[in-house]
Amino acid sequence: MINTINTDVHAAEAMLDAALTEHQAIPARLPLAEVNPGQQVLDTETKLIHHAIRIAAFNTAQSLARAIVTGTSYTRADDEAHSLIRTALAGSGDIIPDHDTLHIRLDPLPAPRHTAAIDELCHALNDINTVYPSTGLTLRYSIKSHR
Repeated sequence: MINTINTDVHAAEAMLDAALTEHQAIPARLPLAEVNPGQQVLDTETKLIHHAIRIAAFNTAQSLARAIVTGTSYTRADDEAHSLIRTALAGSGDIIPDHDTLHIRLDPLPAPRHTAAIDELCHALNDINTVYPSTGLTLRYSIKSHR
């Protein structure tokens, strides 16, 4: 009678043992060509360049977010600085070269308070008088006015 009651349990245990044995037979690592035929592996140099660009972009975003927190009067800077910078960097604008300056004019952001914070950041960046690398052009940042 007990064997009749435990029949389902014994069958489940046998299925589990079979599944574990089958799982252990699967190799932990497979060649990429076997998993996804035709997939290319990036060269080491390409990967290093890709990582360097990502690190530079991250450091730039971090520095700009820190400048929002420390150099502007944006009241929500502690909570929203990073998302504000991501929004500003994803937005559009114009690059206007001049004889000795390179004007970067950003389009206004959806929220007026965000636009005001980025405008303050632009003024702070202008005070630094950054020269574009390998040129004599001074970078000038501004926000386009609403039309």
